Amino acid sequence: MTTSSLGRRLMLVATAIVVATLGAALWVMESPSKQRDRRIDERRTGELTAIANAVDAWRASKASLPPSLAILAAEPGASLAVVDPVDGTPYEYRIVSTSRYRLCARFATTTSSGDADGAPMFRATTEWQHPVGRHCFERKAGGSDDDAPAGAVVR
Repeated sequence: MTTSSLGRRLMLVATAIVVATLGAALWVMESPSKQRDRRIDERRTGELTAIANAVDAWRASKASLPPSLAILAAEPGASLAVVDPVDGTPYEYRIVSTSRYRLCARFATTTSSGDADGAPMFRATTEWQHPVGRHCFERKAGGSDDDAPAGAVVR
C-alpha cells in the first residue's frame, strides 16, 4: 500500500467519523426554537412562583386573598410580572375559596418525562409541572392544607 493510498483512506475514515458525529449531535439536540420555548416556560413557572409567594404574603398580612393580580402587583415594593412574557396576556388568577385560588398560564412545552418529540423535560418542581397549552394550578394560600391537597387542575 502506498503512502498516498493510506492517506486517502485515513481522510475518508476521518470524514465519515466527523459526519457521523454531526449527525448524532443533530439527532440528540433540540432545535433552537424548542430550547427557547423551554427557557420561556421556565420563566413562566418562576413568575407564577413569585405570584404565589406574594399571594401567601398578602394573606398572612390581610387575612384574605388579593382581589386581583393587578392589585397585588400594585402593592408598594412589589415587583411582579403578571403578564405572559411572550404575548403580554395576563396570567389568570381566580379565587376558589377563602384560602384557595387558581393561577393559569399557557405553556409551549411539557414537563412530563418526554414531550411529543421525545425530548427530555426541563427540571420543574412537582408543584409546577404542566402539559403543553393552557394549564391551571390550584393553590392554598399559606402553605399546607388539611382538607385537600394543592395540585394542578387542567382546564
